[in-house]
Amino acid sequence: MAKVRLSLSVSDSHLKHLGKVAKAVKKVGMKVEQQHDALGVLTGSIDADKVERLHRIAGVSSVEEERQVGVPPPGSPIQ
Repeated sequence: MAKVRLSLSVSDSHLKHLGKVAKAVKKVGMKVEQQHDALGVLTGSIDADKVERLHRIAGVSSVEEERQVGVPPPGSPIQ
């Protein structure tokens, strides 16, 4: 299964329990690579077919998949 990279925001009401939310998303299958306690954000990756499960975890306010942006190399014609 293809992995997707994502950022997950924790609701203000659960900021004090960010560790519990992190444990819950790991149980669903997310590999947490960074935990930003002050921001209430977790970043990492998960199988694409498991992303929807993250929305059901108490304290998760949003899940956003990482986007790829391409920039042409210097000297390329203007698009």
